Amino acid sequence: MTPLVLCTLTIIVTLAVSGYAKAKEPTSTVTAIVNLKLDQWLPVKPIARVLPWAELALAAVLFFAPGIIQILAAIAALLLFIGYWAVIARAVVQGNTASCNCFGSASTAPVSVYTLVRNTALLLAACGALIGALTTGGSALTMLLALDANGWLWVIGAGLASLTLWAIYRSELVPVAEEEKPAPALESPVDEEGEYVRTPVPFAALYYPHEDRSLPAGSGEQTSLRELALQQARVLLFVSPGCGHCHQVIGKIDEWQQQLPMLGIHPVVSNDSDIDRFSFTGDIQAFVDPGFKTQRIFGNGTPSAVALGADGLLAGGPVFGGKKVMNFVEDIIAEINADYDSLVEANIESADDESDSEYEIIANDRQ
Repeated sequence: MTPLVLCTLTIIVTLAVSGYAKAKEPTSTVTAIVNLKLDQWLPVKPIARVLPWAELALAAVLFFAPGIIQILAAIAALLLFIGYWAVIARAVVQGNTASCNCFGSASTAPVSVYTLVRNTALLLAACGALIGALTTGGSALTMLLALDANGWLWVIGAGLASLTLWAIYRSELVPVAEEEKPAPALESPVDEEGEYVRTPVPFAALYYPHEDRSLPAGSGEQTSLRELALQQARVLLFVSPGCGHCHQVIGKIDEWQQQLPMLGIHPVVSNDSDIDRFSFTGDIQAFVDPGFKTQRIFGNGTPSAVALGADGLLAGGPVFGGKKVMNFVEDIIAEINADYDSLVEANIESADDESDSEYEIIANDRQ
């Protein structure tokens, strides 16, 4: 009975942690559905609202409810983990490395074979939980209460092993001291005086969207960041349709482009089909970055922004997060307006000086 109750407890803890994390930040579920390309089959918003509470309810039933309800809950858990396993297996086969956000925004690591191994272990645990429900007919709580001393030693040992693994994982996330923390190569580099250091625009690929949105990402004409920069100064906005803050950023893009006609303001998405999910005018040129491979040069996360100078050097950024991106563009607008005002004042002063000089020449001639 001990191995079976351990399986059930594993499923309960997993569902509880996952449900709590998703309920705390529902947008992470939306992002996961879009990243894993499930939005063409699943209703995104209803799933994002229901799934966290369904996981929490399932965890509670597995822990407390005995009898037929326990069996039905175990079957539901098994079906759920079969679905999770299939989704991750599909992503691995297709080479989709987007984050599954399985535990909310806390799990932003890209999908990999290790994710599939984890889900396989959870699927086997769900099978064990169902066998336990069919064999005993009791809840996890009743199975715990029925354990003898030897069984409790197994449970305590498993708990300590899990706690140790969790502590090891968390210890790897503790940030190093600020003075020892290495700075990312292209994350807003500054010199000793705190001034922004302009580095060369990388030779990284972007693609123009293809008219046929059903084709794989990157089917359109290829260009590069360096080519785009040498044609015109630009601001690139890396966005994803499953990101709530991205829609706030995109909602401002037409206004920004009107205020910055001398710059190109461009949303960058990971799939051609994502373009149709955003609302901006046809005058805005979007680009495609398959799998956000180019974005990773600057860092991960949406929304993010980087400014490309027409001289082939980065002019600002990268910055990450909705508020920071909007402040970043607003700062560019303010700076350009200030430069324009200074230029106008300089031209006026120059014109006044020329007028004064002409007046002096005329006065001297009269004398």
